[in-house]
Amino acid sequence: MFRPLVISVALFAAAEAQTLTHRWNFNSTGSTPNGTILADTIAAAPCTVVGVGATRNGSALTLPGTTNGNFAATAISAYLDLPNGIVSSKTDLTVEIWATVVSSRNWQRLFDFGRMGTAGTGEILNNAAAPGAGTASSDDLMLCVSRDNNLATQRLAARLNGAGEIQNDSSLTIISGTRYHFVATFRAGIGANPATGGRFTWYRDGVEVGFLDTNFRLNQIEDVNNWLGRSQFSNDTNANIAYDEVRVYSGALSPADIAASGIAGPNAVLIPVTAADRITLGTGTKAGIPVLANDSGQALPSTMEITTPPANGTASVTPDGRILYTHTLLTTSFDSLSYRVRGGSGLSNISTVAITVLNSLKVPSPLLNVPAAPPPTAYSLVNALGTLTFNEPICLATPPGETQRLFVCGKSGVIHVVPDVTAATPTSSVFFDPAATVNARSAEDFVPDPFGESGLLSLAFHPAYATNRQFYVFYTVSKTSGGNFQRVSRFTAQAGNPNVADPASEQILIDQRDDASNHNGGDLHFGPDGYLYISVGDEGNADDALNNSQTINKDLFSGILRIDVDKKPGNIEPTNHAAVPKISGSARFSIPLDNPFVHTSLGGTWNGTYNGSNANQTTVRREFWATGLRNPWRMSFDPATGALWCADVGQNAYEEVDIITRGGNYGWAFREAAHNGAKSASAPAMFDTLYHVPPVHEYPRGDGYSITGGQVYRGTRIGALAGKYVFGDYGTGNIWSINLDGSSRQRLLGEAGIAAFGIDPSNQDLLLADISDGIVRRLVSTTNPGTFPTTLSATGLFADLSDLSPSPGLVPYQVNLAFWSDHAIKSRWFVVPNGTSQFTWSKENPWTLPTGTIWVKHFDMELQRGVPGSKKRIETRLLVKNAGGAYGVSYRWNDAGTEATLVEDGGVNFPLAITEGGTPVPQTWRIPSRAECMVCHTPQAGHALSFNTRQLNLAGSMNGFGGNQLSTLFSQGFFSNNPGSPNLLPRHVGPAESAYSIEARVRSYLAVNCAYCHKSGGTAPASWDGRAELTLTQTTLVNGSATNIGSLPLGKLVVPNSTANSILLHRAAATAGFTRMPPLGSNVIDTANVTLLTNWINGELATRQTYDAWRIANFEPDADPSGAPGQDPDADGITNQDEFLATTHPRNGASALRPQISGEPLKLRFPVPANRSFRIDTSTTLGQWTPWDIPGNQGLPVAGGTIEFALPPADPARFFRVELLEN
Repeated sequence: MFRPLVISVALFAAAEAQTLTHRWNFNSTGSTPNGTILADTIAAAPCTVVGVGATRNGSALTLPGTTNGNFAATAISAYLDLPNGIVSSKTDLTVEIWATVVSSRNWQRLFDFGRMGTAGTGEILNNAAAPGAGTASSDDLMLCVSRDNNLATQRLAARLNGAGEIQNDSSLTIISGTRYHFVATFRAGIGANPATGGRFTWYRDGVEVGFLDTNFRLNQIEDVNNWLGRSQFSNDTNANIAYDEVRVYSGALSPADIAASGIAGPNAVLIPVTAADRITLGTGTKAGIPVLANDSGQALPSTMEITTPPANGTASVTPDGRILYTHTLLTTSFDSLSYRVRGGSGLSNISTVAITVLNSLKVPSPLLNVPAAPPPTAYSLVNALGTLTFNEPICLATPPGETQRLFVCGKSGVIHVVPDVTAATPTSSVFFDPAATVNARSAEDFVPDPFGESGLLSLAFHPAYATNRQFYVFYTVSKTSGGNFQRVSRFTAQAGNPNVADPASEQILIDQRDDASNHNGGDLHFGPDGYLYISVGDEGNADDALNNSQTINKDLFSGILRIDVDKKPGNIEPTNHAAVPKISGSARFSIPLDNPFVHTSLGGTWNGTYNGSNANQTTVRREFWATGLRNPWRMSFDPATGALWCADVGQNAYEEVDIITRGGNYGWAFREAAHNGAKSASAPAMFDTLYHVPPVHEYPRGDGYSITGGQVYRGTRIGALAGKYVFGDYGTGNIWSINLDGSSRQRLLGEAGIAAFGIDPSNQDLLLADISDGIVRRLVSTTNPGTFPTTLSATGLFADLSDLSPSPGLVPYQVNLAFWSDHAIKSRWFVVPNGTSQFTWSKENPWTLPTGTIWVKHFDMELQRGVPGSKKRIETRLLVKNAGGAYGVSYRWNDAGTEATLVEDGGVNFPLAITEGGTPVPQTWRIPSRAECMVCHTPQAGHALSFNTRQLNLAGSMNGFGGNQLSTLFSQGFFSNNPGSPNLLPRHVGPAESAYSIEARVRSYLAVNCAYCHKSGGTAPASWDGRAELTLTQTTLVNGSATNIGSLPLGKLVVPNSTANSILLHRAAATAGFTRMPPLGSNVIDTANVTLLTNWINGELATRQTYDAWRIANFEPDADPSGAPGQDPDADGITNQDEFLATTHPRNGASALRPQISGEPLKLRFPVPANRSFRIDTSTTLGQWTPWDIPGNQGLPVAGGTIEFALPPADPARFFRVELLEN
């Protein structure tokens, strides 16, 4: 008992140094003229108002900030003068201020303590004259909350005897009108100059902002001007700040003290009142007890002391003010301890913590602080390409299948290529300069139109670009013969340089005369069908003045065109038109036969009417796919569904978003969105009912006035936007999202000048072309944590972060086969809500889990592979089941391994300096975005991927409870139903478990690493099913068709004895041009399991015999009915199917699987062929058989050979039978 007493004395001694010496609150009212005295509630040390303009409202005193410091006391803008000596009298110091910055001022001081560099003492008295322009400080400690009149810049500074100022600058956004909790501390004897100086640190709202190290101590400062709201530099402007409360302490508050004081707030009772606490935990475990949580008044956590230590364990105070209790006896018991804590003005009462220790794994978890919902997502735009800029970027494109190159179209006429968007410092070069190409011709000029909508408008790559090098552009030219033309042309890239186009390769497809400069549309995209889609506006001007809408017999305006640039067989020639150049009577494109305005007489399905009237078949523009668009500004295909989304700019009233369908009429100029348009009076009868396709979304001109079409987000890094259409408004700068049914428009953020959206080919992030700033921006998510815990310690999941001891209720568990995580070493825990909830167990399906269940997975990495002592903490992830499904968050550990911080919504990549055998093997670690978490942790997969029977069926220790984990969970009340004996339940096997077949190990690997998506009802394409309980035939893996064969014409999912054509292997190894699977959560190839897959394909799978092949080998002819599976041609009582499984001869009655019992002690022996599983049943009557409950009887495929089971000595007399199973 002596040691806790010593700890108590030491803590109390430290607490005496942290004493509140001064406190000024400003809760009074009344006039506040020069010379007003404000009382110190702690000591007789009044604060004096100097100057004019100060006001009080009963809760704060506001300084006006109307002059600089070069005024006499009677005319200066009011400031507060604190007593002399409050700094120099202390060794350590804390200044605590609750204040609201009303507006920015030039070098605005929150406080400035010291003296001016004037003659004499440097003190400015309350009746002093102006100090003189340009007067500077001699000594000071100061915090400036707005440098250079900017509320986003601050400075902490210190100076002694006019020497150079020691500075720390910060760029923290301060919002005017918002009250903040500011704290500055000085701690002597630490920092860069411990012998002579100390560290001056400042915090805002409990978060450290910055610090500086001085070369002097506080007692060296002449603090005769201790000011709030005035600078020792006379040219600086006095403050416009409202002060709620100011405190000065002797001693430096700890970060935990600062946080606790901030929560208590101004006007708090400064002598804390403690209250009794209680906690329940399991035998031999720990609990971090937040005893201050139910106390009142201001308590300084660093001053807590344990006055009576526990009898059956140990207790210590943590830096954040918890008491860490460790139960050390191995029996259940009750225990208790008592504590007290100091506040600003004295010690609290003593309170007791009652501790109940249960011999139970399932205990309540009241210490957890993990909300049911994830932190909300905020959004921002960053430069996607480093410092690269472009001239008027208006289109972003990537060739099909590529993952690195991005092409940026500049409206002024140049296309740049960025060869690698993933590079740390992306570069760009000119891919093609169509402006220069056109301008070199004598008969035409490129039209850049810097203030209009003409120029280079779009770029699209042919679906077969990788082989034919073709790309298409939409641009504007003027001809010397007269007029401007909107042109769609085909070009090719150079054969020898894929990053440079061939300017001489142009072939013009469409050359449409345009009599106005606006409403050009001009977007190009190849659809999933391989056809080129082209958006075109109504030619320009207001009210459809050129009469191009609602007609298909004139020109190529006011709709979406769809053409076949490959001229596939069966498609037809376009109708003759001046806009379609023809070579030898043939256009450079054809009309797809299924276009909506191809007449039945030509093989199409159209009856020849448009808007209820017969159309002239000799002039119909069969290029139209859809009509009735005014200025379709940017369209895109949903990569998941193939739906074509298009934004149409309105005229005076509405902007609209449309989903473009075959033959759809979107209303202009009869309609503007869903409302009457400029020519509504001319609309045919029942136009809305019979012909008009209304927009999926519209908004009025009050919300915006120039829509920019966007993309359906199918990336994985912003979960909140998954499956939403993201678009913008050029006029207002709004960036919005809507659901795919057009509902729930949400403003994400604002950015002026967004002319187009695109996709990052490397990760499917949304990119935005900022035509005004010449930047390609990236939409990223950030975290707005609100009340969500920003540190792992704040979640309460761990009692002790130093060794990751779990809090009461959190249960550790192990798995048979870990998901591959780039060599990481993982630890796992779970907790059920309220300590009473249960799971519903299932043998093969996901368990039914209660809302509120939390899973925790921690990642360590050996920085020297194979050296356990080199482990470094990397990441801790949480998965929380809630009423809506589940969510995941991650915490990243600091380099010291002492704390982990909440990671932003979009995740993060960072390097790890790994060595292997002394050789550097640098590695990038990916903390997934919250959306990436949920790509795998789906409802179909049961949310928690490795929390199932096959993974937890192994022996392990769960908080001291040993034995099989399934049995432990059942006996401790976690299951609502009985899983039975684990001896008879399946499990996954590891790659090194040679007692089992290679195929069994491969199937376990695939089940753990792939089957959460690749399963019936899963989220992956249904080409194969990786669940371990299926037979190999049922998985459809062997010679199964893949959704993507890449460059392998003979490629199948798995081809026996052909690794070259086995796509599954290439996916795992990222070879043969395939991207790696699984696609998330890993950057390093799992070489051990790639080798396992290779050995299986070339070994067991190559010699694996199907029943049909066995039948052919054993029966002639192979259609012999006696070879059917249920037949028994040798009359030995064993069917052909069982003979096949046992590899015995079906025509030889002596060839059979016959188990033997022999030896001493008795053993059951029988041979099992490779990759067969078995099940042993027993019976005492030969009538009713039950599985033999013995380890090893789980039905797992074995490597082959003789199987032996020793019979227990006291085993009763019984019969045995062995059943072989195909896998």
